[in-house]
Formats: sequence, structure tokens, C-alpha cells
Amino acid sequence: MHPEADYRAAQRGVTLVEMIVAIVVMGILVALTSMFVRNQVTSYTDVAQRAELADQADTALRRIMRDLQSAVPNTVRGTASVIEFVPIRDAGRYRTQGGTTNGVAANNILDFTSAIDNSFEVLGPGVTVVAGDQLVIENLGIAGADFYASDTRRALTSTGSNLTTLTYTVGASQFPLNSGLSRFQVAGTPVTYAFDAATRTLWRYSGYAIQPAQVTTIAGLDALAGVTKAALATDVDGAASSFSFVAAALQRNAIVSVRLALSRNGESVTVFQQANIYNEP
Repeated sequence: MHPEADYRAAQRGVTLVEMIVAIVVMGILVALTSMFVRNQVTSYTDVAQRAELADQADTALRRIMRDLQSAVPNTVRGTASVIEFVPIRDAGRYRTQGGTTNGVAANNILDFTSAIDNSFEVLGPGVTVVAGDQLVIENLGIAGADFYASDTRRALTSTGSNLTTLTYTVGASQFPLNSGLSRFQVAGTPVTYAFDAATRTLWRYSGYAIQPAQVTTIAGLDALAGVTKAALATDVDGAASSFSFVAAALQRNAIVSVRLALSRNGESVTVFQQANIYNEP
């Protein structure tokens, strides 16, 4: 054979047919491999997404339950989509005998139904009061002894930390009842949790003034003066999420149940939790 022919045979490349066959075979191998890899990747993504939703739901419920358990007795109220309460900033017991009345030493028995008394000494550690706080005495959550109707709350005029004497505004009337256990609470402004179906968000509202009647709509809450709102959870399935409050006026405990459902990209989680609310003033 001619040497030049041998050289050309040694240098011959692949033909078009061979290239097409190689591409087809490689495509088949890639397709088969991707079928197994895709399932693994999809499973990992789904598990990660469910874990993220569960963590978000659990964190939100823990926050709600912690807040509710620090509520002023008998101030929790709500509907299936909105729940409101008034948080306790501080609390303690008051001196019922001796101490001071209107800043003057006295030996009489403190009587909150008397228009004379507008101050008392704190038994035990001092308390902290900030501007706008309310003094609450024996709130039973019933007609004549209702926080939201202004029966059992008065504006505190003494502010500061570690206070051992509290003064308050008597107003048109005194407290309707004395506390059987000499207890008082220092209350802040109300807090509301609300499910917003339009934005699929669980909102926390705070910083607004006490309302005699509960505001139960997102539009109404957004319109409150001074209100601050923060998203506690997103991707909320409003149809599957709800609050349930079993009131127990004049009883020791009430029960709040919260069902929170979150869904995203076909994945969903539902978390349910209950809390006992201590209602003894």
C-alpha cells in the first residue's frame, strides 16, 4: 500500500452517522440519569420547604401562646379570624391597711370604691410604669367590671421603674370592686392577631388605643390611630386557619385554640395548639 494512503487511513475522523449515533446514545443516558436525579432533587426540595413552613408555623404559635398567657385576666376576646388581648406589663399586691392615702400617712383600710383613695403602696418589689399604662383592679370581664368598658382600669399618673407607691386618676368614679387577694396589674395597650386572607398573612397589631368594641376587620385595624403591624407568618391558608376562644367569666381558666395552616408550591403544613388562660384577677 502506498505510504500516503496509510497515513490518511490513520488520520481518519468520525463520520456524521457515528456522531449522530453517539449523540442519541448520550441523550438516552442523560435522560435515564435525570429521571433518578430529578426525583431525588424534588424530594429534597419538598422536604426542605415543608420544614421551613413547619418552623414558621411553630414559631408563630409559640409567640401567640406566650403573649396570651401574659394577658390581663378576662381581656381575651375574638372571632375565628381575629383575637385580641391586653398584655400585663407588671403586677403585684397592694397594701390594704396603713400606708398612704393621697400621699398622707394613714391607718385606714384602703378602699377602691371610695373617691378619697387614689394611691397605694406596693407590697414587695417595686413595679415599672411607662406613660399611658393603666392600673387594673379585679377585672371580671362582666357588666360592671369590664376592662374594655373602663370599669376596672384607671390611668396611672406615676411613672418610672421600681416604684413602691402608685398613684392614679380617679375620674368620674372609683373601681367597682376591691381585689380579694389585694392584686393589681399594670396594663399596656392592646394587641391583636389577625388572619388576612387577601395577603395570606398572619399580622400582629399593637400600639393602638383601647377600643370599647373589638375591631374585627383588617381594614378597621389598619385604620386605628398609632397602630403598628408586623407579619408573624406568611403563606397562610386562611380557609384552614382559625382562632377559637372559650370564655370562662368568673372561672379560673379559659382556653384559646389556634390552628395555623401554611401552604406554598403544593406543600402544606397545619399546626394546632391550645393554651390555658389564667383568668383569676
